[in-house]
Amino acid sequence: MEIENVEYDSRLVKENSLFFAIKGFRQDGYNFADEALSKGAVAVMGERESFERAPVHVSVPDSRVAMADVSARFYGYPGRRLKVCGVTGTNGKTTTCHLIKHILEARNKMTGLVSSLVYDTGREKFAAERTTPESLDMQRLLYLMNNNFCVSAVIEVSSHALTLHRVDNIDFRVAVYTNISRDHLDYHETMDAYLAAKKLLLHKLVGRLSYAVINLDVPEFRSFFGSFTSLYIGYSLEDNSADVYCEGYELYPERTVFVLHTPMGHRTISLRLPGRFNLINAVAAAAGGLAAGIDVDGVVRGLEKAMPIPGRFMPITQGQPFAVYVDFAHTPDALERLCTSAREVNEGRMLLLFGCGGDRDRGKRPLMGEVATRLADFVIVTSDNPRSEDPAAIIDDIKPGLKDNKFEICIDRHEAIQRIMHLAKEGDVVILAGKGAENYQEVKGVKQPFDDAAEARAGLSALGYTAGNEGEPS
Repeated sequence: MEIENVEYDSRLVKENSLFFAIKGFRQDGYNFADEALSKGAVAVMGERESFERAPVHVSVPDSRVAMADVSARFYGYPGRRLKVCGVTGTNGKTTTCHLIKHILEARNKMTGLVSSLVYDTGREKFAAERTTPESLDMQRLLYLMNNNFCVSAVIEVSSHALTLHRVDNIDFRVAVYTNISRDHLDYHETMDAYLAAKKLLLHKLVGRLSYAVINLDVPEFRSFFGSFTSLYIGYSLEDNSADVYCEGYELYPERTVFVLHTPMGHRTISLRLPGRFNLINAVAAAAGGLAAGIDVDGVVRGLEKAMPIPGRFMPITQGQPFAVYVDFAHTPDALERLCTSAREVNEGRMLLLFGCGGDRDRGKRPLMGEVATRLADFVIVTSDNPRSEDPAAIIDDIKPGLKDNKFEICIDRHEAIQRIMHLAKEGDVVILAGKGAENYQEVKGVKQPFDDAAEARAGLSALGYTAGNEGEPS
C-alpha cells in the first residue's frame, strides 16, 4: 500500500493518507477517524485492537511513540542530518534559543529555529502553536530545514515534549539547561517528576562531541552529573570556577554590558537586551554556541547582533516619562526575576499587572500573588487566558498570596492595562506580565484577538504619548 501523506489532524487528511488516532488528554483520535477516511485516508494507526471501518488498521501499544517513529521514517530522519541544539528549563528558553541562533548564524550558515514564538525553517516562518510541536509537525519542520539548506537547528524543548515523544528520533548535539522552578505541576504533579522529565534530554545527546551545557547556579542540575556520558560545559553568572561565566556587568534600561570569560579567552560584550535574567540567558547561549563549535569571536558577533525578543522584557516607548515593559513571565520564579531586573535598571515605583492562566497549575497562583505584592509597589491582578475557567475564580486562588493591601482587582485585562497606565508617574516602571508576545486572550475555549503591546501603546496614546516606539524590535 502506497502512503503518500501522514496526519493526526483529520482536517488535513488527503488521498492515500495514514491517519494517526492519537489518544489525547481531552479527545480520542478515533472520534475523527471516520472524517479522515472520508477525506481519503487508507489506513488508521492507534491503540485500539481493531477499527473495522478502516481498510487497514494498525494496532500499536503507544500511539505517540508510533507517530514519532513513523513520521521520522516517512520524512527520511531529518533530525539525524542536522546539528541540533536543544534548550530546556523553566524560564529563559525562548530568549536563549534566539540568541544561540544568532551565534550559529555568525559563521554565515543557515540555522532553523523551533521556539514558542516562531517556527523558522530557513526560508519560511510559521506562527508557533505550542512551545514544542507534535512529533509529526517537528519532523516536517526538520525536513523543510534540510530542504532549505540549514546546517543547524535550535529547538526549544518543553518537559511535555520530552515525555510525549515529540522530540524522538532527533540526534541532539547540544543540550542547554537554563533553570528549574515550579511550573506544569498540573501535568507532572511533583517537582521531582518535572525535573526527571527535563533530564530526559540528556539521554538524547548523540555523538562523540555532544555536549550538555549546565547552569551551575541551579543546585538541582548538579544531580545530573554522573548520569550522562557526553561532554559538558558548566556556566554561571559569576562563579569563576565555571567554564563560562561573566563579570563586571553593567545593567541599563535598554542594554547590558558585561565581560564574558571562556576557555578561549575573555571579551567585553554590549548586549541589546536589558535585565539580569537576559544576562544569564546570554551566558547560557554563549556556552551553547561554544559547545556547537563556534569560536569566541563568533559568539560575540552573534550576541551583539541580537535584538530584543518580542514579549521578553520588551520596552514600549512612545515618549512617556515612565518605562513600560511587556514580558511573558507566568511562573513565580519568572515573575521574581522580572521584578528584580526591573528594579536594577529603574529607580522609580514599580507598577505590576499580572494574572494566572486557566486550566493550569492552581498551586502556583497564591505564590504569584505573594511575589507580586512583595516586590512591586502596586499590583493590579487581572485575567490571563482563563481558558475554560471562571476568571474571578482564578483570582480568588491568587488572593491568599496578596499582601499589604497594595493591590486592586480588575478582571477585564483591557481595562486593567488602561488603569495601570493612568496610575504611572514620571520615573515609574510599568510591567505587563504573563502574555508577552501572545496576540490572543483565550476565554471559554475561544481565542480572541488581544495583544499586550498594542494595548500598552493604545493606553499611552490615550494619555497623549504618541512618539515612535523606538524600543520595540522590528
